[in-house]
Amino acid sequence: MQSKVSETWYAIRNKEDQRCALAARLNTFYQSSSAERIIHIPEEIGQGYWQLNRIHPSMELVYSDAIFHRPTALSSLEQDDSIKLSFCIGESISWNIDGKLGEFHVHTQESSAYGSRYTSSTCEFGLQQHFKGFTLKLDQTPISGMMEQLPIQQLMTAIAGSGGGFYNAKMTPTMIRIVNEMTQCPYSGQLKQLYLNGKALELLAVYFSECILERQLPANHDGLSRTDLTSLQQAKQILDANLAHPPTLEGLSRQVCLNEFKLKKGFKQLFGLPVHAYVIEQRLEAAYYLLETRQMNVTTAAAAVGFNKTSHFSAQFKRKYGMTPSTYFNPTF
Repeated sequence: MQSKVSETWYAIRNKEDQRCALAARLNTFYQSSSAERIIHIPEEIGQGYWQLNRIHPSMELVYSDAIFHRPTALSSLEQDDSIKLSFCIGESISWNIDGKLGEFHVHTQESSAYGSRYTSSTCEFGLQQHFKGFTLKLDQTPISGMMEQLPIQQLMTAIAGSGGGFYNAKMTPTMIRIVNEMTQCPYSGQLKQLYLNGKALELLAVYFSECILERQLPANHDGLSRTDLTSLQQAKQILDANLAHPPTLEGLSRQVCLNEFKLKKGFKQLFGLPVHAYVIEQRLEAAYYLLETRQMNVTTAAAAVGFNKTSHFSAQFKRKYGMTPSTYFNPTF
């Protein structure tokens, strides 16, 4: 099938160095029609690379991992009709947009949705800062099949209502895990494309569910008032921020001003799991990320996310992933 993907994402330039080698390479990178491509940062500027994979007629992935040896400012003109979802997995990044006051930011483990309009911006890459980003580009024109089911209009509404054209949201443990799996894809060739396609669709499903649809619930959700919905969303946010030491049901009820019965019933109704089961699932996702990224061993990761006994953690991990963490991440652990 002939792809209709736009050949150009951005026009890049360095205003202080019109002959900047990195800007030239990035322009070649974004304008190429190759399904898979990579460019490396010139050694005199820094180290690292940008890599792109076109995995669907409507979707491309770009992964960047860069450290700059000198402060570098790159300006870009966004000039295609597409939506981008970027995930910051390195240090925070900031930029300015022509005609708008103030700086825009995406912080570590945060996502940002933007696009579908012409935008000129300048990004500052600081000395020795480690920038790691993962971007999904969704072209609206050729969307078909499974991707037709994406609630694109809700996302566009969220972007339009963000005030600056960038809709930022915190990455959940599940999103962090999926992005990490994609950046460490163990396959090559056609298997790589198949793997990335499947993972990208999984990431989109989680993103739309947790960052878009949950924030745009109707005023009356099967007997729950808007006040109840607000309290339940707040309860979820409190649990997400305190997975290792969550409040008791009684304490959570007091914090969100909702009686325990309605909290238990409403939470399961809205999020699909009882409060305790939700905490366990999120702990497992967080521990998976710690183990996958080799930050901790099994015992330390279990304790870090709130499991008092490693044996309990291993049993819960096996229930969710089909094997114990020691076996799953063998031979490292």
